[in-house]
Amino acid sequence: MSESSVATDSAPDSAHGSARDTAGDRDEAVSRAAHATTVHTEDITLGYGDRTVVDALSVTVPPGGFTVVVGPNACGKSTLLRGMARLLRPTSGAAYLDGKSIHTLPSREVAVKLGVLPQSPTAPEGITVTDLVGRGRSPHQGWFGRWSDADEKAVADAMRATDTLELADRSVDELSGGQRQRVWIAMALAQRTDVLLLDEPTTFLDVTHQVEVLDLLADLNRTEGTTIVAVLHDLNLAARYADHLVVLSEGRLVAEGAPRSVVTEDLVREVFAMPCRVIDDPVSLTPLVVPIGRNHVASESRTTGPADGDVPSPAESTVTSESELREIVEEPVAVISDKAAPAIDAETRRFLEASPLFLLASGAPDGTVEVSPRGDESCSALILDEQTIAFADRPGNRRVDSMRNILRNPHVGMLFLVPGTEHTVRVNGTAAISRDAELRDRFAVKGTPPELAIVVTVTEVFVHCGRAFSRSKLWDTATWPSPESLPTAGTLLKAHAALRDARRAES
Repeated sequence: MSESSVATDSAPDSAHGSARDTAGDRDEAVSRAAHATTVHTEDITLGYGDRTVVDALSVTVPPGGFTVVVGPNACGKSTLLRGMARLLRPTSGAAYLDGKSIHTLPSREVAVKLGVLPQSPTAPEGITVTDLVGRGRSPHQGWFGRWSDADEKAVADAMRATDTLELADRSVDELSGGQRQRVWIAMALAQRTDVLLLDEPTTFLDVTHQVEVLDLLADLNRTEGTTIVAVLHDLNLAARYADHLVVLSEGRLVAEGAPRSVVTEDLVREVFAMPCRVIDDPVSLTPLVVPIGRNHVASESRTTGPADGDVPSPAESTVTSESELREIVEEPVAVISDKAAPAIDAETRRFLEASPLFLLASGAPDGTVEVSPRGDESCSALILDEQTIAFADRPGNRRVDSMRNILRNPHVGMLFLVPGTEHTVRVNGTAAISRDAELRDRFAVKGTPPELAIVVTVTEVFVHCGRAFSRSKLWDTATWPSPESLPTAGTLLKAHAALRDARRAES
């Protein structure tokens, strides 16, 4: 199985929302759902000649997941992928496909289940785009290579998905690097395997096509259940698209798991030798790595570390006062901008009463949390007084798990949102489930009260960053309240401070 003839699975029809219209396609989809192909390595050691690149590495690829392998140059990413694809024989250990050593399986059996796009594939001289993409169908054809309607559909769909149909009659030799890369990806998609291994699939592509290719792979993974394993250099794209990251350094596994648990400033500094800040991507809310170089840095004190050999002790490096903290962090942390106030002040009440949605989070004793989004018109939550909030548990909007959690653990948190604003208000308190008739009558709709109401005794109120919700599509913008009618984050902060000062004076 040569590198230039190995390709991968395609679900371009699903990527474009098309329905499968042949019995063969339907049978293929059912078969994939019934049996997810598995890929893993056990103590695999790989190298070239006497040089070991991957050393006793054990990795399990989550079936049906989107896995991305990241790490610095020459850390073994591509070598690991070549070992998984049986393009490189291990010196010890093994790669497994459905529990069997991949090097013991017949080539056709492997090619039907597993497709590969290597880093630098080579095409026969003079081959056209259509012929090259068509080679992805070889594993599905008999000894005489008969071309079926399913083959034609798979090739056409793969080329349509990768925007290469207009190149169909062109020679691959004539194409630009980006065009050639998209043709190779089309060949991989046309193979239609359960597992797709791609080594730097965004190489030579401009930003637009990089995102389009990764979106295509994500669609394939989500709609067809195809297991995707890709090597990427761009850590931010990896964190955005992967649901499982594998981080390598010097041929060894450093970390693996969900991007939010893996991508940290310490890890980037350790693995990539790069100081950075890790923040939330404003579009995807996945980790976003902001590199820190020698130039164009706002504050030198944020990046300057101790001189070599002059490492301070933990006690010497401890921040002990807010003034010392402000020397390092000039602005309040974006996520929580204020210390909690003990009750609901007038400005906060004005904000809460304008909120058409709040998120209720209730915690069970075992530490699990149930989050219940509740959309309603303004004043769906009643502010009874400065220490009490109530809301109805309406038919059709009941979350039994949250109610059970309240019985087990009454401590709850509520996040009040107003579309179009860049701040929210967080309220913490103790909840109780009430059957009080007078209270339930206040929530009556067309004369019918709810069966239950929730009463929350407020213990903390503070301002949250709400940028993630500022472009919410839950409501039509025409219904949004005017920003001028709402207190700003600064107004809320001052009101909270005044309330805290008043409470301290009283005590």
